[in-house]
Amino acid sequence: MDARRPVDEVADRRRRRMRIAAVAIAGIAVVVGVVAVDAKPFPSAISVSFEDPINAISDWIKTNAFAVTDFLKNTFSEFILNPLQTVLTTSPWWLVVGLVFLGGALVSGWRAAATAAICLLLMAGLGLWQHGMETLASVIVATAVTLLIGLWLGILSARNRRFSSGLRPILDLAQTMPSFVYLLPAVALFGASRLTAIVAAIIYGIPPVVRLVEAGIHGVPTTILEAAESSGATRSQLLWKVQLPVARPALLLAANQGIVLVLAMVVVGGLVGAGALGYDVIAGFAQTEDFGKGLAAGISIVLLGIVLDRITQGAGTRRQAVLDEETNDDQAHAGVLPGELIVHSA
Repeated sequence: MDARRPVDEVADRRRRRMRIAAVAIAGIAVVVGVVAVDAKPFPSAISVSFEDPINAISDWIKTNAFAVTDFLKNTFSEFILNPLQTVLTTSPWWLVVGLVFLGGALVSGWRAAATAAICLLLMAGLGLWQHGMETLASVIVATAVTLLIGLWLGILSARNRRFSSGLRPILDLAQTMPSFVYLLPAVALFGASRLTAIVAAIIYGIPPVVRLVEAGIHGVPTTILEAAESSGATRSQLLWKVQLPVARPALLLAANQGIVLVLAMVVVGGLVGAGALGYDVIAGFAQTEDFGKGLAAGISIVLLGIVLDRITQGAGTRRQAVLDEETNDDQAHAGVLPGELIVHSA
């Protein structure tokens, strides 16, 4: 106790000095601000503006990189977005609902399939089937790209501490910015188009997916990892056969957040040429006579979110149930208690 008292006293004195210095600096700043009238505006000599450099970069892109960005936009639309949108919009509504119900039943179970089918029927009943399918095509593409990039970056962050430390400030900045800000670089690159809305949605949805994937992998118990390593599992086998399956709840949550955030950008995308339900919502609050249609479009966006969420979440939980059942059967045949863990080397 006697040895610690001098250290505590030194720390207390240091804190008191810091408080006194902070109060003194604040007092001097207040006095200078009150006495010096010209000190109210910030000195222009040391101010920094992003306006001119950003405008110069945007003008350069429009002038010199238009051929490249236009080629990317047209290629993406012609070979990815247009075929999917054509299939969804030209197929009869009953065929799309039936295929969603059948696919949902095979992948996620009858309950999730029924929920998805009912949501599609409600959207058709609102009279927004055409725009709903156009929005669904964009959302499917944006969600798929968001989850792929988010999973890749999340795995890299979980396996490389330096990469995670460098990526963390970027993710913090991306999650802090308002959603409308993401439209600026997308518009500068691709103009007003559906691809602009998809790119903005991808940028907006990636950060939470990366964080959830990284947290899920880090949350795998060390006992499981040690058991797998002692069985001779390689780094790749440890990732794909141990860490990702055990982190399934976090991955499902990441998929859910990716879908929700992409859908949140649908309305914002309506401002830059995405059309469909996003444009209907914007027209609803811009014109009084279209308020009802805008409200119906907002409800349709929610219904699409439920469809995608039920199918993805149901697929994950059903797969987990199958794996648990297979594990219990293997343990029963081997004469092992259900609570024990068996790790087989690949």
